[in-house]
Amino acid sequence: MVSTNGAVTQNDDDLAAVATVFQAIQGHWLTACLGVLMDLKIPEILASQESPIQFKQLAKLAGVSDAGLDHFYKVLRVCGQWSLLDESREGRHFSANSATRQLVRGKDATLGHFVDHQINKPKWDAWKMLPEAVRSGAVPFALAHGGLDMHQYDEVKGNEAFAEDFQQAMTYFTKLSLRGGEVSLKDAFDWSSAKCIMDVGGGRGECLSHCMLHAGPGCRGVLMDRPWVLDSVDMKGTFEAKGVHDAAKRLSFVSAEVREPFPAAVREAGVDTIVMKHFLSGFSDADADIILKHCKAVLPPVGKILLMQTLVPEAGDRDHNVCKDGVAPGLFSIEILAMCPGGGWRTLSEWKAMFAKHGYGLEDVKAVGANMSLMCWGLTQN
Repeated sequence: MVSTNGAVTQNDDDLAAVATVFQAIQGHWLTACLGVLMDLKIPEILASQESPIQFKQLAKLAGVSDAGLDHFYKVLRVCGQWSLLDESREGRHFSANSATRQLVRGKDATLGHFVDHQINKPKWDAWKMLPEAVRSGAVPFALAHGGLDMHQYDEVKGNEAFAEDFQQAMTYFTKLSLRGGEVSLKDAFDWSSAKCIMDVGGGRGECLSHCMLHAGPGCRGVLMDRPWVLDSVDMKGTFEAKGVHDAAKRLSFVSAEVREPFPAAVREAGVDTIVMKHFLSGFSDADADIILKHCKAVLPPVGKILLMQTLVPEAGDRDHNVCKDGVAPGLFSIEILAMCPGGGWRTLSEWKAMFAKHGYGLEDVKAVGANMSLMCWGLTQN
């Protein structure tokens, strides 16, 4: 649309290019509006209504003052235009739709919890530091928060709500990642070969519970994470409810700093299969190498590492930028980079190079669910 001499030209290709840029610009604005919906608990209010509600009544329920009514309506209107909720054709009456109901936060982890984790002040502040971080190689979150990366920040007293948002978000994302798709987690691996599965950085056990269920009643499990996370595991709701019976007898909790050698309890448990779902991607190549070294040290020669990750498309591939559920792997890689030292989702070739340094080759890879791949790694020479 702009020629080399600065004159403005017009053709379809130029307009398409301009539209691409405007899409990137405006995405930030819509995210901010979604943050307003969540802060005012609009999804919960609308989901509780039996019929469309007039926006002034909705404002009263949400605690919006009369002075804010005009702003409030315009935010609701644009959210309706982008299908986050519905506005009646006669105008200024709003109701919940499928997207709104996905955002309702209850006891169980939902998309609303994931949104809360992504759209909060600590993370907004981190994004502001991205240009400086790109120039210097620093972590944006740490630049914004006195040198603390996201996982150091959530250990600080007073930041418990931030830490809880993260755990709820990861539980939801595990559920989402295992949902739908051409291949189920059950069919993606021969689980009968697994006698003791360890989930490294497994949070509250959502992924491990599925793995143990598929492996059968003789399978034992080891859940490795930080102490406060392990203390919050709902054994009955997460394991027993899925059919992992006698979970308390079959499951061990191990608190560990993954960049240190794994505790002796891991080797004593007889772990033969290690699962890591969207975990190793939170670390730099150097730290991921250390973690893989520790994994290798506790596995038998025939042991397997199951890496569950959403793969970033290889260079030049624009056909896989967005997964079936809307997850954009390349953008998620930047999100992790912004919060964790050196972290980021990777391409398959990058994972192959990393595992090869430790003697592991890719034995199989299957698309699982709507956004994830299960990669099975084994030693190339036992």
